[in-house]
Amino acid sequence: MPDFSLILATAGRTTELHRFFASLESAGGGNCECIVVDQNPDDRVRPVLSAWEERTAIIHLRASPGLSHARNVGLAAAKGAVVAFPDDDCWYSPRLLDEVKSFFADNPGYALLSAGVRDESGTLSGNRWVRDRCDLATANLFRTSVGMALFVRRERVSGFEFDESLGAGAGTRFASGEDTDYVFRLLEAGIKGRFDRRLTVHHPRRDMLSGGTTVPRAYAYGCGMGRVIRKQGKLPLLPAFVAFDLVRLGYSLLRGELGPARLCAVHGRGIVSGYAAAK
Repeated sequence: MPDFSLILATAGRTTELHRFFASLESAGGGNCECIVVDQNPDDRVRPVLSAWEERTAIIHLRASPGLSHARNVGLAAAKGAVVAFPDDDCWYSPRLLDEVKSFFADNPGYALLSAGVRDESGTLSGNRWVRDRCDLATANLFRTSVGMALFVRRERVSGFEFDESLGAGAGTRFASGEDTDYVFRLLEAGIKGRFDRRLTVHHPRRDMLSGGTTVPRAYAYGCGMGRVIRKQGKLPLLPAFVAFDLVRLGYSLLRGELGPARLCAVHGRGIVSGYAAAK
């Protein structure tokens, strides 16, 4: 049994894949398999995989579009003790997999571990919770459980899949929330999880305040968040997240940053729209 199964769904990227595979050489983890779930209409990733297959155990699978669907395809093929879901434009910090392996060895009661996310400069670019370490819970899941930084014990989560109506490429308005929804369901089943920002997955910053996203993306991500709040019956989170977007909107306006202000407004509108969508 491999120590890790890394399920990497990819579409449209090649250069970023080289960066991810290069990071694995210093991330450790022992015996590791990388399951590349290819959603491209062509063979663009084949040369990338050929360049790394002598140094990394790579399983190349094909899947139709949809991030959640691709992850489910990868889960069906995974054999590792711990499963992770790296994005095709993320990369791992040195010794990350060694640290994850040590965490699970030292904490048998936990089946979930979520790392911090930072960009190339070290700025937080995901999992922006107010605490550096805490157990995963309803109040913090939207800020501690981004998929690319999630590690799970495979045997403990057997039978759980991602909701294929959520996430990028799903063909719905709900372009996010698949990872948070997945963790919500695991916690409801009594599975215990931990967030620890001392562990780092790197990913470019693409949020409203940085201007690193687009209006359609901000709206679709908001819709996904609202959809998960409705699906999981977490109504108190709805006004909290809409209010947070309003605060960010006001902050941006005070700074004269009209672009980020618009993105925050659109994201908040998406949250409401996603929540109001028919089940």
